[in-house]
Amino acid sequence: MLLSRIVVFWIMVLSIVMNTEAAIEVSNTPSEAAQTESILDINHSDLFGSWLFSGGFIDTSFSGVNPEYRISQGDQLLLQLWGGIELQQDVTVDAQGQIFIPRVGPVRVSGVANKDLNQVVLKSIKRVYKENVEAYVTLASSQTVKVFVTGMVEKPGIYEGQSADSVLRYIDKAGGIKEELGSYRNIQVKRNNKVVADVDLYQFLNHGDMPQIQLQDGDLVFVGSRVGLVAIEGLAGFQGRYELADQNTPLENVISAISVSEQATHVTVVTPDDGTVSAAQYKLGELKGVTVKVGSTIKISSQLRSESISVAVLGEHNSAMEMVLPWGATLKDLLDRIEYTALSNKNGVQLFREEVARRQKDMLMSSLSALEQSVLTAPSATKEAAELRQIEAQSVLSWIEKAKQVKPRGQVLLSDGYDPSKVILVQGDKVVIPAKRNLVMIHGEVLFPTAITYDSGKTIDDYIEQSGGATRSLGDMNTLVMKANGSFVSANKRLNKKGMVNPGDEIFVLAKPELKALQLTKDISQVIYQIAVSAAVALAL
Repeated sequence: MLLSRIVVFWIMVLSIVMNTEAAIEVSNTPSEAAQTESILDINHSDLFGSWLFSGGFIDTSFSGVNPEYRISQGDQLLLQLWGGIELQQDVTVDAQGQIFIPRVGPVRVSGVANKDLNQVVLKSIKRVYKENVEAYVTLASSQTVKVFVTGMVEKPGIYEGQSADSVLRYIDKAGGIKEELGSYRNIQVKRNNKVVADVDLYQFLNHGDMPQIQLQDGDLVFVGSRVGLVAIEGLAGFQGRYELADQNTPLENVISAISVSEQATHVTVVTPDDGTVSAAQYKLGELKGVTVKVGSTIKISSQLRSESISVAVLGEHNSAMEMVLPWGATLKDLLDRIEYTALSNKNGVQLFREEVARRQKDMLMSSLSALEQSVLTAPSATKEAAELRQIEAQSVLSWIEKAKQVKPRGQVLLSDGYDPSKVILVQGDKVVIPAKRNLVMIHGEVLFPTAITYDSGKTIDDYIEQSGGATRSLGDMNTLVMKANGSFVSANKRLNKKGMVNPGDEIFVLAKPELKALQLTKDISQVIYQIAVSAAVALAL
């Protein structure tokens, strides 16, 4: 029985996917609001730069091949001599910054660039051996050092690495910068209580600039507290909190770092000042001399007024697939311009809108979050009940993860008798003119989800029987009929009534889960119904 249900499920999924692709081609181009939401979802934090320390530096150390690396005390060199003398050995740069070569004596190499090392050593050898001696010297490994990392990091301590390793690697070893306290812009490298380098990680993120520092034993990397933040909103690639280097920062510096949208024209700065709030607006190209204070909100906006919109027209018609209409145009204006074919179903016009899809997705995610919470907190009276509930919970949580991947269609329902002159179109709308079909699709908990030729004399029960019958009693199912215009009709009490189904309709047979908790069963049934209505998908548990 289990195997047959698995086979049924995958047949059902394949049928739904094929039918959905045939019904409508959904654009992958997100709106500005959708882009904003996706960016905020991806970021682990809304702080600019928070993605920097995620373990990307911790596993990679200095390889010893950097030509600009400066030889330092403790470095290991491979020395080879041939000709008048033969020698091959590893030598260590001593505390005086020298290496000792037999029959030549000490040679100072401290501070010599890796690329110049061979030439410097050979020059010293030639002072003793004028001819017939050649040398090859290379850096085998840089000095191992222990560096203190302290300040606003997750795990202050002393960490071992190579002297040529980046400051980033040591901070990464210390768990990264504390999210609510630490600064990405106020980092110092100290040696003998003196600052030898200042590091601004925003310069590294925005321009790829990083001070070249060769660390020594006992050096200290100090991550200071942040000065303050500003909030970024609107038409920008990054939205969230941005750290300022000081109390007053040129606004141009902030704008150049956050990837402003091509549609943006103005910047509004809302600044708290001595108990009051003031706002000022500037054109994007006129920001010279403007500074922004800690605690301000920077809003990127477009002051352009759209004069026209473009609407995709899909489905069965002989018109253009993309129509440009004046701002404020209605659905009637568009329908009047469509050249229909003999197969066009004028009564089944469908309208899809991105904003509606986002709201449907938000509502679905809210329902799934509430369901997930119910699953995780449901009590059990006995040990046996707890074990059963644990098995059920694993199944439900797996189903919830699948349900989170469902993409609502964003359909604006055009009810019977609607007035198209009252439906105002917006940029990015998609209008579908469905084809007349003499078929009825059956989805969900039937043995063979399929398409069946329409017969006016058949009931919903007849169509289900022709699909192999329901996997369980129809009394335990929720049966819906989706009409050509996308509306759903409940058919639970009218399964044997003729005239319920028209050509092009789709029948959804939705399962009612059998779980120990009655409330959980009710909640899942509601979510299954919600998914079917918003996405035209029968997602079985």
